[in-house]
Amino acid sequence: MQFVNTRSNHSIFVPDNSASPRDGLFHHISCLGQLARLDFEHFDVAGEVIFKVAGDTAPTSQQDEESRIGTLAYALRKLSNQLDASEFIRCLNAICEGGDARYRQATASHYYREIVERGVGIVLKEMALLAMQLGQLSNQAVDVIEEEVLTFNYNANGCSSNAILAERAAKRKEHRRSLFDQEVEAMTRLTRGRRKAATFAHDDLADWVNDLEASDASIEELDVAFETLEAMDQYDEGGAIIVMSSYERTTACGKVDPEFVEEDMPERARYLASELRRAFANGVSVEAIWEDINAQLDVIFPISGKTATGGRFYSHANREWQKLTREILEMILAECQADFHLIAFRTCKTYRQFHKAVRAATDTRKIGEIMKQAYEARQTGSLPLKHFTTLNTAAQLQRLRLKSAPLSQTAADLLREIETASDGKLRFLRWAMYGNNQPQHPVHKLSAQEVERVWEAIKSKPSSPYPMAA
Repeated sequence: MQFVNTRSNHSIFVPDNSASPRDGLFHHISCLGQLARLDFEHFDVAGEVIFKVAGDTAPTSQQDEESRIGTLAYALRKLSNQLDASEFIRCLNAICEGGDARYRQATASHYYREIVERGVGIVLKEMALLAMQLGQLSNQAVDVIEEEVLTFNYNANGCSSNAILAERAAKRKEHRRSLFDQEVEAMTRLTRGRRKAATFAHDDLADWVNDLEASDASIEELDVAFETLEAMDQYDEGGAIIVMSSYERTTACGKVDPEFVEEDMPERARYLASELRRAFANGVSVEAIWEDINAQLDVIFPISGKTATGGRFYSHANREWQKLTREILEMILAECQADFHLIAFRTCKTYRQFHKAVRAATDTRKIGEIMKQAYEARQTGSLPLKHFTTLNTAAQLQRLRLKSAPLSQTAADLLREIETASDGKLRFLRWAMYGNNQPQHPVHKLSAQEVERVWEAIKSKPSSPYPMAA
């Protein structure tokens, strides 16, 4: 059985190359354990990305998927009112009469967005008016045809054309319509038949997520929505977009680790990994880093030279050790070049100085002062916003470390004193700890996080309901 590196998943998902792909695959599967074989069979690899393809139990057609937003069930869930939902669907049916599923989906998405911004009552009123106008337009079209037929018959019987034109002008003046009616007629003309060029060109999936967020959806519902959006666009090694169908989707599950890791380096050369990270973070050029590493490797694993007796030697083993060490260091350097924090250290001296100051702070007051200076640097432009956000996260983590650190002897003594203190003693401690009432009190020598612990102990100490007699 071949050696399996438990520190990396590379040996699970990447079989060894052999002359026979089938025999190599069967040999690879036979060498895997039960859990590793399940992972190999349930997941696929594209470049360095591990993904799986998941499908629904009942495939849904594209037309049903698009028109789902225009159903009564969706309206009931969205509007939470049976009357409003039924009125919405009734108006939507009148507006989208003769349209396809895509047109119905775009119209429903538009009006749902309007409801979020303007309210249900106003939007439903506008939809009802538009539905009435569209119904009147269809009736007016029939009247116009009948008018043309009557005019043709009237002219065929010998009437003058001037009389016909005068009658038509009188009727046009009588049936003069407003600008709103003309706009409705124009939109209807553009969208009649199978032409849908005048429909709303919105990102319906993004609107769907925005509507969920605006309607105070739960975290679980938002997570499912974002997973659905991410499943639509997945990438492989070459950056090609894999567009799945309406009932299948790909989900990225992880990344294939390098074949060798830092622990696989020879013990004598293992310190080079930390030196490489440190030099990369300090802004040393990659050429200078490799020059220093090669010089140290020639000392640690000499390939050729003279022995103590003056003879010459050539070590094939040291040559292989140097090759293995360089391969692992190249992988570590690639990880450093993909790490945002280390890249910020390398490219921004201001961020590097502030971050070192934050990690070296032993008092939360000092962290607050450092963050004030970082904010000023952000205002002047010397510290980018993304680096300031990362620095703020590092400051919060450092505060948590300091608050969870063991207490000093002085703070521990004060806490024990508070536990056994009387009401009068507690009142004295509150007075002594407040401001500069008693600067020589030991509490003023503590760090801010320890002072906070002491104050919490005093506040949580219950006072006696019966004061002691003098």
